[in-house]
Parts: sequence; structure tokens; C-alpha cells
Amino acid sequence: MADALAIAPLTPVVAPHTTHGGMLHDELARLGLVPEDVLDVSVNVNPYGPCRPVIDAISSAPIARYPDPTATPARVALARWLDVPSDRVVVGNGAVDLLWSIARCLVRPRDAVLIVEPAFSELRNAATRTGARIVEHHLRPEDDFALDPNELDAALGLAKPRLAYVCTPANPTGVRTPIEPLARLASEHPGTTFLVDLSFSSLSAQHRDDVVHASDRVVWLRSLTKDFALAGLRVGFAVAPRELAASIESHRPPWSVNALAQAAAIAATTREAQAFVADTRGRLLEDRARLERELRGLGLRTHRSETIYTLVDLGPERRATALRDAMLARHAVLVRDATSFGLPHHVRLGARPPVQEARLLRALSKELAR
Repeated sequence: MADALAIAPLTPVVAPHTTHGGMLHDELARLGLVPEDVLDVSVNVNPYGPCRPVIDAISSAPIARYPDPTATPARVALARWLDVPSDRVVVGNGAVDLLWSIARCLVRPRDAVLIVEPAFSELRNAATRTGARIVEHHLRPEDDFALDPNELDAALGLAKPRLAYVCTPANPTGVRTPIEPLARLASEHPGTTFLVDLSFSSLSAQHRDDVVHASDRVVWLRSLTKDFALAGLRVGFAVAPRELAASIESHRPPWSVNALAQAAAIAATTREAQAFVADTRGRLLEDRARLERELRGLGLRTHRSETIYTLVDLGPERRATALRDAMLARHAVLVRDATSFGLPHHVRLGARPPVQEARLLRALSKELAR
């Protein structure tokens, strides 16, 4: 019996800060810091949140009884808000949960999965676990990472992927790809499921909630973490074709979304909550534009962004990892090292209100002068 058992080799442990932003307890403890000491611009959570109606809903959520096993009340509220059938809505434990669920449902060993790079890493991680073959469609820094639909069309025709992943606005670049060409490509490549990640859309210029109506063949992924400052809660949703939505639910355990997250999702659809997002979106886009002006004043290049963060080119002589570590150790300021995106000389900086931005710029100025 023992001889019939095969133990898979252990996956090498990778330091989490190399693939995601955010603070790590062990690293802070080693540096003698606590989270309250740190200005974290490595993540893009709304610094003007959380939103009061959402917090009130979370506080009132019943925790003595089981939540609905498939988050039905939240799915109904989100569907009503977006004017789509509720059986096309899936609520998850954050957008990452849904990325992994979608990969498990759609992708089989040796399937091709096309990813428009640079991109958030979790779809790649999930698809790799299924045994997929990753096809990278790289966007170029010299083009400010703009996506050419004709080039993507050619790549899709060549690779014939089972799944294609596009972020708009892209992470870490902040570049927005128009929805209409993506919907057209989804129609012209019926063998490919398009997964369009809109996690930063609600905090971007030219935001539209009605993009989910552009195509019923596309999986539209949304996060509520960023706009409502709910990083510690974890809640997101997708609007997907009916068959895929049903498949996701059938492949997950019940109660995947807890009562607090369901309450937050329902509250996020209210007029008060949406007014909060609209107001803070305007403020944050102004904050980002001001930050970019200041960074250019320091002699740094910023790539074009339409959302609440900016990708900064440090130049060929400076490594992002070294800058990240120095900024945290010497100034208690955390920036996002973009090396994991294939950009070892870039950092991503989240926009912040003026007082926090001034602290970031002081620290950065000192490090650039070394």
C-alpha cells in the first residue's frame, strides 16, 4: 500500500512580499516595527475608507447563525444594482478566491491560458496548479504598456487559449484598456473564455458600472476590497455566463462567504455607498496626479495611469527590491517592488492624502540622494 502512494514535491516557499504588497508580521517584527508605524503605499486600498454604511452593515450582521451557503441575498443585491440576472453573479472571498475558482472550473492540464502581462499574479498561480500552459502576451514599457487589440487578436489566434486574462485598469501599470475591443475579441474567439479583471475600475477615470452588459461571454471580475477599504474582510464578485457561475458554485464548499462579507456586499450596492466611492474616486485621482507631478520633480519617470496608483521607473542603475527594503527599514514606508511583474527597476506607489504623500516623498528623496 505504501508503495502506491506518491508524495508531490514541496513547492518552494516564496517570500510573500515578492508577489504581493502589504505588510508582513515577521518582517516588521525583525525591523522592530508594528503596523501602526508604517505608511503602506504598496497596496491600493482606499485611504479615505472604510465607508460608514458598509461598516454599519458589517456591525449588524448576524453571526450566531449560518450565512446563506451561496450568498444568495448578496448575489440578488448585486444583480439588482447592475441589472443582470442573479444566477450570473458569484460572490467570493475576495477576487483572488474567484480567480482560483474560475481556473479550477475551466482549465485542464495542458490547456493554454493567455495572460496579458504585466498582470496580477494569482490567475497565473491558479492556472499553473491545474497543469495549464501559460502563454504570456507582453506589453511594452516604451509604449506605456498600452494594449493593441490587433496584436492580442493575433496572439489569441496562434495560442487558441482556453482562458484569456486581461486587467483593466492593469496592475501594476494603471493603464485602462477600452471594453469594446475586448468584447469584440471575446465574440470572435468563441473557444476562449475571457476573464476581465475590473478590480481597480471603480477607482479609475472613465469608470462605468454598466460594462458588464458589453458581453455575456466575458467573466467580469470586481473587487470590493479596494474601493471600500475592506482588505481584512475579503469580498469580491464576478458576473459570468450562467453555466460557469453554476459550475463555480458546484465546485466550492458551502458558506465560502461569511456573514460579514455578505452584509458588506449588500451595503456596497446602496446609494450612500456608491456616493462614497464616487467622491473618493475623484479625490484619489487628484492625489495620484499630484503625486506624479512631485515624482517627476524628483527626476523620476511615471507611466501613464488612469487609476489610483502609479508605476515609477527608477532607471537602470537602481533596483526596486533594494529601494523597497531600504524605505521600510530606514523610513517605515512600504512601496511595491514590481520585480515580480518582470519590472526589476520599477516600483508601484499608491496615491495617498497630502500629509501621507509628503512623508512618502521625504523618504524617497533621501533614498534617491544616497
